[in-house]
This record gives sequence, structure tokens and C-alpha cells, in this order.
Amino acid sequence: MKKFIPAVLSTCLFAAMSTWQVQAAESNAQLVSIETAKNEQVSPTMWLPGNVVSRTNAPISAEQTGQLLWIAEAGTQVEKGQVIARLDKRHLDLQLARQQARVRQYQADVTYLSKQKKRMSALNQKNNTALSELERITKDLAVAENEVIAMEIMVEQTRLDIEKSTVVAPFSGNISERFAHLGELIEVGRPLVQLVDTRHLDIRVAAPLSISSYLEADAKVLVKWQDKLVELPIRSWSKAGAQTSRTFDVRLAADNLDLLAGSAVTVSLPKQQAGMATLVPRDALVLREKETFVLTLEDDNTANKVNVLVGQGVGRWISVSGSISSGDNVIVRGGETLRQGQKVRVENALIAKNN
Repeated sequence: MKKFIPAVLSTCLFAAMSTWQVQAAESNAQLVSIETAKNEQVSPTMWLPGNVVSRTNAPISAEQTGQLLWIAEAGTQVEKGQVIARLDKRHLDLQLARQQARVRQYQADVTYLSKQKKRMSALNQKNNTALSELERITKDLAVAENEVIAMEIMVEQTRLDIEKSTVVAPFSGNISERFAHLGELIEVGRPLVQLVDTRHLDIRVAAPLSISSYLEADAKVLVKWQDKLVELPIRSWSKAGAQTSRTFDVRLAADNLDLLAGSAVTVSLPKQQAGMATLVPRDALVLREKETFVLTLEDDNTANKVNVLVGQGVGRWISVSGSISSGDNVIVRGGETLRQGQKVRVENALIAKNN
């Protein structure tokens, strides 16, 4: 009897310790939320490499000849109409002054000939002068008036040349490269800077000709880079393909995307008609630079890592392919730091069972 009592006490103590260990393990488990994967009709997709490009990217050239007095540094952000370079315009200032003096000279001739014509007209009416003399003065007056008009046009042209000796940005953007240096003699047409629009961006994809019939204008497709996944609309695509590569240009609108022109991304484009696919909530995706996976909830309340390929997005859902099927519980919140096999506590377990 005495031996039996310690044995019973040991069994109770072991059971109590086991219960405490289970409760401690459960209290240390990561709290997560889950949702259930489902099947739905979506368009099968293919992932293709793409490049971020500026919609407007142009070398800005000089429209006048002159010594370069100032030019903006590479990397400068400029707004439309902002000065990016200045050329020496002193020779144009002198040319303008000469032309304005000629205008005043011709205007003086017009004034003199107008008075002469008036006097000759009065004398001719009294037959005190020859008609030929009146006609000559009339002709000289017409020539002088046309010379004033021609010289005024030359003055405006010179003013335009002076204005263009100050080079301004034709659109807002960033100066990515400089082609000239202070003190250089610049000729007309010489590129000065490379100006890149950093706000209006496109993602350009070389897509196979076989998928051209599945594209729709403004249809949204998935774009992935590093650990980010976004939906962007198809802006346009080429109606002719390249014979060598059998591909055509597809462009996605990526305005104000937090990427530099020249960055590499991958794009999901439709490749077939709609078919059945497995969908999971977007929040279930865990994006890494070299892989994409979801975490499923096992029967023993542990997390299981499942690598997937991402397809077409449908609202807050997204199609995936891999070792996952409709009805699987996937972790949508709290799974960012989970490890394979780690214990979890389900925040919405009752809701999941009811669904």
C-alpha cells in the first residue's frame, strides 16, 4: 500500500507536468489567421522578363551656336520649362541691335516717301508734275514698306535665336547624363544632356506572338520584383512582331512606380483561354527574391511551407499552382516569420470550421 501511493503521486505529477508543457507550448505558438483555398475559372498565365523604361527619354540638343556658359549637373531633377543649359548670346545681341537700327532706317524712308507721295499727288492733280514721277515715288514707298516688314521678321527671328540660346527642359524629368562641358563651342544639333522622365514609366515585355489574341487593353496583370507583387494595366502592344525573335512589344503602365528605369521585373501575361485554377488570398503569398510560397495549416496545428507559381489575380484572390488544392487552409496573417513545422494558434479557427 505504501509503494502504491508514491506511484500514484508520480503518475499525477507526470500528468500535471505534461499538461503544463502542452499549455506552455500552446501559449508560445504563433498566432495566425487562416482562409481556405478554392477553385475558380481564371486565365492560365506565363511569366516573362520585363524591363522598366521611361515613356519619354530623349537627348536634348542645342538649337544655337555658341560657347557653353552653364549646364546642369547629371542627376538633377528638372521641371518642364526649367533652364538646363546656357550658351553665349552676345553675338546675337549685337545682331539684334543692327537689325533694329535697319528697321528704324527703313521706317524713316517710309515716312519720307509717304510725304513725297502726298505732295506729288497734289501737284499731279494741278498738272504741275509728270505722272511718271508720282508712280516712281509710289513704287519706292511700297519697296520701303516691304523692307520694314522683312527686317521686322528678321528681328523676331533673332529674338527667337536669343531665346533658344537658353536651353530649357521640354518635359519634366531627371538628367541622366551630360554630353558637354563648360567652355566648349557648341554647334547646332549638338546633344547636351540626356533627359529621362522618371514619373511616367512603362514596363516593356517581349512576349511570344502566340499570346497576342489573349491580351486586352487596360486588363490588369501581375508584376513581381524582389518581395513585391502588384497589379498593373496593359497600356498598349505592338501590332507587328519581330521576325528574328517571334516576339512583340507589350507595355504596361507603371506611372509613379517606386522603381528606376532600367530595373528588371517579371510579368504574368495570359497565354490561354480561361480554365479552372486553385486560388488563395493574396495575403497568403510570402514573396522572397528567389521563391514564392504559401504556408498551409496541418492537422497538428503546424505550418507547412508550399512553394507555388503565381498566376492571374482575381480581386483579392490569386491563382497558384503547386502542392496545394481547394479546401486547404492557408495562413494569411502572422506567417511572415514562421518556420517549417512551427506550432501555431489559429485566431479564426471557429470561423474556418464553419466555412
